[in-house]
Amino acid sequence: MPDLAVAIVWHQHQPYYPDDIGGENPMPWVRLHAARDYWGMAMLLWETPEMHATINLVPSLLDQLAAYQAGGEDTHLRISRLPVDGLSEPDVAYVLENFFLVQPEHNIFPYPRYAELYQKRGAPGEPLERVRKRFSKQDLLDLQCWHNLAWIHPLAFERDAELAAFRKKGRHWSEAEKQWLLARQLKLVGEVIPLHRRLAERGQVELTTSPYYHPILPLLWDKRLARRAMPDVPLPARLESCADDVRQ
Repeated sequence: MPDLAVAIVWHQHQPYYPDDIGGENPMPWVRLHAARDYWGMAMLLWETPEMHATINLVPSLLDQLAAYQAGGEDTHLRISRLPVDGLSEPDVAYVLENFFLVQPEHNIFPYPRYAELYQKRGAPGEPLERVRKRFSKQDLLDLQCWHNLAWIHPLAFERDAELAAFRKKGRHWSEAEKQWLLARQLKLVGEVIPLHRRLAERGQVELTTSPYYHPILPLLWDKRLARRAMPDVPLPARLESCADDVRQ
C-alpha cells in the first residue's frame, strides 16, 4: 500500500455574538468552546509534537477571546457568578432552562450529581414554577458549577490536580469555590491564543485566518451562490447584491 499524506485542517469559527449596541453578550459559546475544544485541541497538539496541523482562527473568534481577557462576560457567565441567594426568579428560570445545554450521554450522565440534577429538572416543557420547587439553593449552586465544569476539556483535569479534586468533590460546593472554578475556566480561555502562538513558533502548526464574517460573504455578494451547495434551496424575493458590505 502506498504512503498516504494526510493534511489536518481545523477550522475554529464562532459567530460574533455580542450585542454591541445593547452592551450584552447573550451567548456563552466562545467561552465554553474555548475552555474545552480550542484549548484542548491545541494542548493535544502540544503534547504530541510529532503531529502537525493547520488551524484556521477567524477574527470574530479572536476578538471575543480577547474581550474575555479584558473583563468581558456573557449572560451565562454573569448568572453563573451570581450568589444563589441573589438569584431572582427570572435568573432561576434562566439557570433551569440553559444550564443543561450539553450532550447528556457524554457530559451529564457520567457525573452522578449532574445526572441527579438533570433528572430533577424533568421533561422539557414542564412548567418552570413546578420545576423550581424541586431545587434547593444548594441544587442551584451545584448546577451553576456543573454547567461550567462540563465544558472544560478532560486534559485540564489531568494537568491540574486542584481542578481534578474540585470535580471529584462533585457536590455541596460553596460560593467561594464556585468563583474559584469560574476564574480557573477563564484562565483556560486566556491560554488559547498564547498556546496557538507557541505551537506556531515551534513550527508544529500553520495558522491561517478568514474574512471576519466569512460564512455570509458569498451570499452578500450574490444570493444565487447558495444554489452551488444546495441546488434546490428557495431564494429570497430580493436578490440585490450587497457588494459594498462585502468590501467593508
